[in-house]
Amino acid sequence: MTHHIHDTWTPQSWSRKPVVAQDVEYDDPKALESVINTLSTLPALVNPMKIEIARKSFAAAARGKAFIIQGGDCAESFDDVHPHAIQQKVKLLQEQSHLLGQGLNLPIITVGRIAGQYAKPRSSPLETLEDGTLTHTFRGHNINGPGVEERRPDPYRLLLGDFYSRTTLEMIRHTQSTPSTTGKTFVPAPSSFPLTPEETDVTPLETPTGTIFTSHEALHLPYESAMTRDRYNTSASFIWIRERTRQLDGGHVEYIRGLRNPIGVKIGPNTGSSTLIALLNTICPEPHLLENIGRVTIITRLGADKVTTVLPPLIKAVQEAGHTPVWMCDPCHGNTQTSEAGLKTRHVGCMLLEAIGTYQAHRENHSLLGGLHLEQTGDFVTECQDDDTLDTESNLSSNYHTLCDPRLSHVQALSLVRQFVDFVRSWERKEKLGY
Repeated sequence: MTHHIHDTWTPQSWSRKPVVAQDVEYDDPKALESVINTLSTLPALVNPMKIEIARKSFAAAARGKAFIIQGGDCAESFDDVHPHAIQQKVKLLQEQSHLLGQGLNLPIITVGRIAGQYAKPRSSPLETLEDGTLTHTFRGHNINGPGVEERRPDPYRLLLGDFYSRTTLEMIRHTQSTPSTTGKTFVPAPSSFPLTPEETDVTPLETPTGTIFTSHEALHLPYESAMTRDRYNTSASFIWIRERTRQLDGGHVEYIRGLRNPIGVKIGPNTGSSTLIALLNTICPEPHLLENIGRVTIITRLGADKVTTVLPPLIKAVQEAGHTPVWMCDPCHGNTQTSEAGLKTRHVGCMLLEAIGTYQAHRENHSLLGGLHLEQTGDFVTECQDDDTLDTESNLSSNYHTLCDPRLSHVQALSLVRQFVDFVRSWERKEKLGY
């Protein structure tokens, strides 16, 4: 492991940066300090050994030896931490992994937006209610509550979030240890990757079949740094930052650059090649090292109408700069719209077009798409539109429960993955025939 490039880094060095986007202001800083001190003494949510397994797994995806499916709620709810909800989320991820494994003929890395996705970014810390009252914006259950009377940021919610994350992890372990009643054999775990120790600079570690890595957005830096042990963020295996938090001189980039965890960065259609390369060089200044293959995951969220023009120049720039990231497609965020009734929604057809367009752009530019990143739920919600069951906006309100952005329902999420696999197989057949 090479640490000399991070000599000035500590889990708290982010606090010295001039920009800390999405910072939360608490009425009682001493209460926050007390909570952070408590969190820093608690056992790790994720063992560093599992984080190293995740790093090895993402390296495999970067080399085209595996494929990642990452999915879960836009924002998790404390209210959903019960066996049925967790089982449904795990079941959906397993079914998607099975479809992808069978269709792509690759080992599948399964990553849940789960056990910690309790904080959400907002364009403004305050909002005006219909009655004219100015109040705090709802920013996720880790920070405040959705009810008007719950909007004041409460540091003790971070302890609740830790409790619910631990409870969720225990439920996931129980679900995975329960024999499947579907009769399906799921895809081999990352231990089957044909990699040598030299290729990843980590010792091969056994991974139980059906392993689900946890992930969340690294947004609340006091919490994230409190959960950091040495260079491991032990609150999740995989964490990411987004456009609102990826300033080169910002606290979030400073924080993630020193971690051993695989790191994701989300980029939108306005991200230029020079901006992306500067970001990659800051997070991973030694891309030539074998251990840095797949260290960074670039999560593109470009929109179905922009992906074919925006993505190719970015791919070429990354190739020329010598980086070997995991390229992942988030077909959800770039296709969000607002219904006439004021509800956020997305159309499954547009999401599929972006996923297909992303795959095609990578193949045409001698690159590899390494994964899909989906906002979804194991329940049968009515938040995204499709051409079958939700073909009109009037149907949306019948079962619309998201805390933030619209999620694919169980059926929609499976359908999207199935259609994506069908396209990939068709592409590969045509390629073999020389079309």
